[in-house]
Amino acid sequence: MSDDEQIRRACADTAAAVLAGGKSRRMGRPKPFLTLGGRPLIGRVIDALREVFSEIFIVTPEDAPFLDLGLPVVADSRPGSGALGGVYTALQAAALPRVLVVACDMPFLNPDLLAHMAFRAGGHGAAVPRAADGLHPLHAVYAKRSHEALATALDRGAMKLMDVLPVIDSVEVGEAELRRFDPDLHSLFNVNRPQDLARARAVLSARRPEGRAAQAGGGRDG
Repeated sequence: MSDDEQIRRACADTAAAVLAGGKSRRMGRPKPFLTLGGRPLIGRVIDALREVFSEIFIVTPEDAPFLDLGLPVVADSRPGSGALGGVYTALQAAALPRVLVVACDMPFLNPDLLAHMAFRAGGHGAAVPRAADGLHPLHAVYAKRSHEALATALDRGAMKLMDVLPVIDSVEVGEAELRRFDPDLHSLFNVNRPQDLARARAVLSARRPEGRAAQAGGGRDG
């Protein structure tokens, strides 16, 4: 089987879950529907996922804001348990053997890197990117079978994915490997604070074809 065929098969066996359960304290307002380039952040996330995966759903403690996005919405089964509870819920809900989990505020996901992550997870409990700033467990692929280890951790009161990664046979995807698909590692960037949104707008403006930003009103978007 060729590498391309293996990657396609890995993607076909992988669902994608968008975690949208944070309280946005640092931003001061809900993040999923902040706009960037005329699209809400969560819309940009979903656009990238649709290029790779056929099963996509949203995990959130509050379903009402997300019902018009055209995707299944899954209630967080461990509300108040942070990202660990969100990933656990995603693994419970998915019909496929693996689940890519991303946050709703990651506007520059790279479909080629997402596909590679699905491929790298084969045979492991998880595949997690590692960059200079550490591990990124919310741009990672988890085997559905790992949900038992997550449940045990949650029952012990854990709330951090970092507490679970060592016990689920996770493999790290290193920075050099990540940069083959995303040289600037913008895929791992998320919008937590107002200054992050400003940076995201600058990145998007720099990516536009020359002159487009000026035509769009000097690069401003809201």
